[in-house]
Amino acid sequence: MHVKRVAAALGLVTLAACGTSDPYGSGSGCTPTAIQVCSVGGVAFSPVTRTVASGTTITWINGDGVTHSVTNDPGSGETFNLSLGSGGTVTHQFNTPGTYNYHCSFHGSPGAGMHGTITVN
Repeated sequence: MHVKRVAAALGLVTLAACGTSDPYGSGSGCTPTAIQVCSVGGVAFSPVTRTVASGTTITWINGDGVTHSVTNDPGSGETFNLSLGSGGTVTHQFNTPGTYNYHCSFHGSPGAGMHGTITVN
């Protein structure tokens, strides 16, 4: 029951921030500073790719029972290495336009396994 309430609350936050019914906050109708949600489950980031406006904060939510990381790929133009414990969340604000590739240092590598891309316009 508690999980349903949390999921519903996350859905409401996404709706309020982004003006969309997409539970992953696809970005349509979002203001530049809106929080976008990326889920982590099944040893994968979802969605794998996301395009956002400059100034957007991305929040990753770990739905797996194991620890993950959100780590920039070498040469991605920005440095971040966020530890994401089971059931935890981490955030990062993307202010500069560009393409930012990232991976889980435990379950992926640049461009392989558990990885993703954020494109900032």
